[in-house]
Amino acid sequence: MMNMLPDLKSLDVGWIKLIEEARDMGLSVEEVKEFIEKVKN
Repeated sequence: MMNMLPDLKSLDVGWIKLIEEARDMGLSVEEVKEFIEKVKN
């Protein structure tokens, strides 16, 4: 079976912190995605 987890060496620490903070604030993955899309446009 193929390993579905990303290589830890390739993860960006900044993104990990962002996702952890969003989770701690109670935001859903979908809310984070929506925010990122709004900021990009």
